[in-house]
Amino acid sequence: MNTQALMPNFGLELLDIDLSNPIDDACFDKILDLYFEYSVLLFRGQDMSPGCQAALAHRFGRPKIETRKQFNLKENPEVSTIGNAKDTDGKDAAFFVRGGFGWHTDGTSACHVDAATFLYAVEVPKKGGDTLLCSTSTAYKNIPQSLRDQLSDLKMLCSFHAHNDPLLETDRDSHIPLTEKERLALPPVWHDIVQVHPVTEQTVLYMNFDPIEFNSVSLNAGEKWLQEALAIATEDKYVYRHRWIPGDLLIWDNHAMLHSGTPTACYERDKRLMHRSFVYTQPTERTLENLEEVNEIFLPV
Repeated sequence: MNTQALMPNFGLELLDIDLSNPIDDACFDKILDLYFEYSVLLFRGQDMSPGCQAALAHRFGRPKIETRKQFNLKENPEVSTIGNAKDTDGKDAAFFVRGGFGWHTDGTSACHVDAATFLYAVEVPKKGGDTLLCSTSTAYKNIPQSLRDQLSDLKMLCSFHAHNDPLLETDRDSHIPLTEKERLALPPVWHDIVQVHPVTEQTVLYMNFDPIEFNSVSLNAGEKWLQEALAIATEDKYVYRHRWIPGDLLIWDNHAMLHSGTPTACYERDKRLMHRSFVYTQPTERTLENLEEVNEIFLPV
């Protein structure tokens, strides 16, 4: 298996893997080992159907059905669409945040923190649409001891709605509002900010930048400390910028990485379409026990 490093401290490109073909157990076990060791895996030149992506997601763990269900593929609901693509009627065919997302961790609104994000490039603009990633174990090592001490026993209360509701207020056409049943299926959850990864045993910073409460300090104080850690984590020398090519598949470990989109203005007249999957992996400290029940609620109609 030929590989190439993406960054000195994380990320690996696997050069000779065709994910559209059957992968034997020995090869898959090696891929999984590399995923945990390097936190980010890149596969270029893939020809992945949604069915192939869904099958790979199931092999990694337990896929979570995306909450904005209008963008989940009916035949393969484990795969959702992201970008500014339109359907034949001119309606949005993908979830699009005008302006772009800032730094964040996927999945902080659930107790199960060990999860992989799959992002596959179907169509990419001529300019822009990049994805940025940085390591949260490197961040923990680099922040000053005083900030480590402040974060060491700090817990944050995270809510999907604290993140999603403002998006909808900003752009009412971005997605269909959740029903009351759907909202109740996504209760807030507490997380330690300083955690130990269950596989690598590295200390990481698990960060959400839309918390609704901290256990022992004011919201302003807790957010200030998180922003101080983020500023160090995202110094240019620690950030990998992925410039997409159609056929790229990027898989990253949300328990070890932060990621960010880039401004959308430069490609809004062009087209970007990505296929995304989100997969709960094992081992983990707190399994989301009612995942099947929650997934059923968000299946596309």
